[in-house]
Amino acid sequence: MKDSKVLIIGGTGFIGNALVKALEERGFSDVAAVSRSSHGVDVTDLETLLPFIATADYVINLAGHISFHKKDRDDVLKINNEGALNVLRACENGDVKKLLHMSSTAAFGFDHDLVTEETEFDWDKNKNLGYSYSKFLPNKQIHESGMPTNIIYPPLVIGPDSNVNVERLIQYVHGKSTVFAPPGINAYIDVRDLADAIVRVLEDAENKQNFIVAKENITFVELFAAIAEGLGQQSKIRKIPEFLKGPVVGISRLLEGLGISIPSENLFLGFKERKFDSTKISRMLGFEPKHGYRESLAESIKGFIS
Repeated sequence: MKDSKVLIIGGTGFIGNALVKALEERGFSDVAAVSRSSHGVDVTDLETLLPFIATADYVINLAGHISFHKKDRDDVLKINNEGALNVLRACENGDVKKLLHMSSTAAFGFDHDLVTEETEFDWDKNKNLGYSYSKFLPNKQIHESGMPTNIIYPPLVIGPDSNVNVERLIQYVHGKSTVFAPPGINAYIDVRDLADAIVRVLEDAENKQNFIVAKENITFVELFAAIAEGLGQQSKIRKIPEFLKGPVVGISRLLEGLGISIPSENLFLGFKERKFDSTKISRMLGFEPKHGYRESLAESIKGFIS
């Protein structure tokens, strides 16, 4: 396998850079990372995928569009659903030995006691959550295809050279003496740990085994407090009371409908306690994340303030 060609689609960004490094450190000698901006590879255009995938032995699809804004819903669905299925079709058209697809824990929805890889959610009533729904849509078809596949579900990804999503959280806290945090819970994973997990899945996982990859579940109060600490601020973190969920989310949706750029999906999910169980990948592949969220956020903040 180490001499096989590994193609990373959407591989020139935050996660891709960490993954290329992890693969090379593990001894993979032929790794290619391609993207729309650098190579003209557009997952929404099947023809642009075919020549790259035709020469690949293993394909890792990291391509996706992260946006919680209603105005971006069509683009999010097109890239995260249609684009993912185009990658699958291109792999089926070639001689690919395995496809690894990067989904998100957002695909499992909310209001669960503890999410595992087998958790199901009724998306028929929640299609308005554009990003989350888009990450759910292609997974069944990928999993049930004849192509050897694995699906990986990370939560919030943080760490060195963090992406726009993390930078927005840092910007929200930056310079504020008081920070209002929703009362919900989410999980996180350091990008270096995620890259390690992807390599382990590539090397050792059986086909059709899918994995949640998370370090731990933390509250948004803890998250914002760690960001403030990393910024060197003495900010007071105030938890928004649960009873304000309706008015806060309702106003945000109204403003978003009027064209004001407020991610109402983010606010809605911020009131949910989304807890994820990542023991499967630990039990089956021996994966143990190394980086705590304070350390990872400190690395993210270095890039933000530099």
